[in-house]
Amino acid sequence: MKKSFACSLMAAGMLLSVAAHANDPVSVDSKEYKVLLNPSLFASNPSSAASSLLSAIKTRLTQLAFDKTVTGSFSAGDQDQISYYDTPSTCVLHNSGYSLRYRTGDDNDVEFKYGHPDEELSYYTDVTGTGKNKSSKIETDVSPDKLVYSHSTEQDPASSGAPGSVSALISQFSGASVLSAYSSQSMVPVNGLTMKQQEYTGPSSDIGNSDADFTLTLWYIGSSSTPALVELSFRVDADSDTYFTTPVLQRSQVLMQAISSLGTWNQPNSTTKTAWVYNYQSASYPNGFCSGS
Repeated sequence: MKKSFACSLMAAGMLLSVAAHANDPVSVDSKEYKVLLNPSLFASNPSSAASSLLSAIKTRLTQLAFDKTVTGSFSAGDQDQISYYDTPSTCVLHNSGYSLRYRTGDDNDVEFKYGHPDEELSYYTDVTGTGKNKSSKIETDVSPDKLVYSHSTEQDPASSGAPGSVSALISQFSGASVLSAYSSQSMVPVNGLTMKQQEYTGPSSDIGNSDADFTLTLWYIGSSSTPALVELSFRVDADSDTYFTTPVLQRSQVLMQAISSLGTWNQPNSTTKTAWVYNYQSASYPNGFCSGS
């Protein structure tokens, strides 16, 4: 009953927030389109595989009569350590639509995010941070099976590192105060995972008033030389004057169709990186990280 009541209060608080701003326009800062790829194809030589992937994308775009080009080539970029944090068994964040990513390496930050198919609810859900160098954005995340509006704040991590409890999360992100009923619960890396993340960037397509910038992301677990997950994505930022024009949106759809239909390159039943982390079969949590929820 306590959990149900707390969730009801949280939902009511979000709805009141939306109602208070009902007449304000909602707009996103960017759109990110993403698919998962077959990790085994990147095992022996990721750089060579990235080059072959780009050729496959261009071939598929020609077949789809894409009226623009993709320029540039993939090259190794930032390398980081990535973990997602939540409460074991209860998964308070995940079950409430939130996620927390902790990143160290070439990038050092912590990101608190809320995602929902309703853009107003996502836009007006508070994700305010209290740390240094914080920045917030709302983004449309498009994967083959769903579309989610994500509202997030990214900031420098606290000196103590990732939040070890919901209470510590609230101290770093005041927007998490809606979860205060669970403040005593501990937070740990989801499924005990810390991934080495290697990014490859470079290719881009001029699609009108905006560019589509591609990123290839490889995740490695432990000392494995074979990536456990590979994601291909492209990001389109909103134009400050014209927002997203019809040609930009149409070309984005063609690009998404192309990267979703690359044959053996594509991973069947593609999902998102966050969903992959929560669904991972971990020896540390043989019954599932959220088994008690």
